[in-house]
Amino acid sequence: MITIETTAAAQAPKGAPFIIDRCPFTPGEQLDIAMLDLDDDKILNWPMVYILANNDEAYIGQTTSVATRMSQHGANPEKSAFTQANIIFNEEFNTSVITDYEHRLIGLMHADGRYQLTNKNDGMTDTNYFSKDAYSHMFNDLWEELQRLELADHTIAELEESEVFKYSPYKGLTTDQKVALGKILAAIDNGLENAKPIVVEGMPGTGKTILAIYLLKTLKDNPKYKDMNIRIVEPVTSLRNTLRQSLKNVSGLSPNDVIAPTDIAKPDMGYSPDDGKSFDIVLVDEAHKLKRRVNLGTQYGNFDRVSARLGLPKETSQMDWIISQTKLPIFFYDPLQSIGPSCLGMEVMESSLGSALHHPIQLDTQMRVKGGKAYLDRIKGFLADENPSDSSFDNYEFVIHDDFSEFVESFERCYAKHNLSRMVAGYAWKWESNPSKCKDPSVKDIVIDGIGLKWNCTYDNWVVKGTTDPEIAHEVGCIHSIQGYDLSYAYVIIGDDLTVDQKTGKLVANKNSYYDRNGYATATQEQLDQYIKNIYYVLLTRGIYGTHVYAANPKMREHLKRFLK
Repeated sequence: MITIETTAAAQAPKGAPFIIDRCPFTPGEQLDIAMLDLDDDKILNWPMVYILANNDEAYIGQTTSVATRMSQHGANPEKSAFTQANIIFNEEFNTSVITDYEHRLIGLMHADGRYQLTNKNDGMTDTNYFSKDAYSHMFNDLWEELQRLELADHTIAELEESEVFKYSPYKGLTTDQKVALGKILAAIDNGLENAKPIVVEGMPGTGKTILAIYLLKTLKDNPKYKDMNIRIVEPVTSLRNTLRQSLKNVSGLSPNDVIAPTDIAKPDMGYSPDDGKSFDIVLVDEAHKLKRRVNLGTQYGNFDRVSARLGLPKETSQMDWIISQTKLPIFFYDPLQSIGPSCLGMEVMESSLGSALHHPIQLDTQMRVKGGKAYLDRIKGFLADENPSDSSFDNYEFVIHDDFSEFVESFERCYAKHNLSRMVAGYAWKWESNPSKCKDPSVKDIVIDGIGLKWNCTYDNWVVKGTTDPEIAHEVGCIHSIQGYDLSYAYVIIGDDLTVDQKTGKLVANKNSYYDRNGYATATQEQLDQYIKNIYYVLLTRGIYGTHVYAANPKMREHLKRFLK
């Protein structure tokens, strides 16, 4: 091997200023170079990023020849509605940088909502290159200039903590997501008539929902699939509303593309009793939250009506609904997030899916938790009563608090900087402040050491609503309000619903301190142990940058410290 020494400092960017040159975009005509302030040689041959826009829509691209690309766009009927070209120049641009900037601009401008983007999402990828950190820092200056020019409304910090940004179809895929995408597209291209169900399995934060949305956009943008009935089923009501909001500003997609399990039997979604399988492809996010006919509370009647309409037996499941009406169902699933008797367990899923459950497409790369797989494995090991591991999770803030007032004060400091941080807890306190039953606003639910807090006042978009309502953000979220969502920092309260057996030293569920009746009715002690552990598995894996924990029981605090240093 021959090593040639170079001077890295001479190659690294010094932070040259951005020039955003604006001119009219006239479809069918050549770009008028005279109207631009940039030198002719740069317009003809220099890597740049650009934004085509009108009052409502925008298209973001990159090129090494602005003159050539604008001529191509001018001849393209799809670009005929645009009226302005915004050419972004920097003397330190190279092809890696403009590809990166294009992708970042697409993701942020979609979340910003100032424009509806007409971009497709093919080619979105997160690649590394020389001096990427320095160029990322420079990007902040570019974004501030776009705000000044009224091409964007919100700051990067605001956007990156928004749910719309998280669930954008304009995400760069990880390697295993790209592999999964390739396998799914190959199965689709092989024909749907004899297609078998597909299972995509992954731990929290491996991007199951992101892949589902990316796949939906990819299929909807492809003329080959334009006549197909393709939907995403989202079982979690609040998350379904969030996804609909995220897709509202995406060209080619509609909020109606995101449906509830019960919508499988609705004619306005495409169901027809005479068409055999009414849906071509259904992507089922959070498939572990699909229901079976157990502990449904007031929902038995609606459940039975859907089963009857589909011609299925009474003791069927929502997974069976989907399979019966879909040529190719694709289930995105985490076996450790089944949190109650009504959720589909492994036995029920196996009876519906057969071998597909045992040969899933696996997602492993951690996209959410900065502590990575090491942190998730440690949490999983702790809840499984495994011996403490010596593995470390660097660059992740994990804190066990001994004092509840300190825990709450730490949350206040964190929330002031990151308003997507929340307190969450196991369902170990009664919901005394339930607004449908209690009219006294002073009633608190969780009282520890004289400090009183309220449970979440709503399940519907609780996380999202808290970003604009500080009162909601200071509530404590239960599992039903948080599953499927990310937090900047998670502040987790462990109650007496999970205790340490003093004889065995193992974690066990305490039914007497668990107040979600639908979560324990019909469950054996062994099942309840697993449900409660799964709930805390979800709560302890929400935080992107860190997790703070307070255990109400001192013995649990000591147990925590043994396993999670």
